[in-house]
Amino acid sequence: MDINVKCFASARELLQRSELVLTLADGATIDDVERAIRALSPELGKMPFMLAHNKAYPEAGTPVREGDELAIIPPVSGG
Repeated sequence: MDINVKCFASARELLQRSELVLTLADGATIDDVERAIRALSPELGKMPFMLAHNKAYPEAGTPVREGDELAIIPPVSGG
């Protein structure tokens, strides 16, 4: 299945794109998505980030389905 993932802030800069498509096996979970994203770039692999899944922060093991909305949310700083 193909999963669309939106990239924001430093993740967008590292990957040099605002969206990517991951091809994962049926039955994949949010953990599989995170592993696939971290494998794309050594820098991204070390960077802390959260994944948003359908506009919420999922628990480990949450299943993903084609058509779900996913986003890489890097740490935010500011004052």
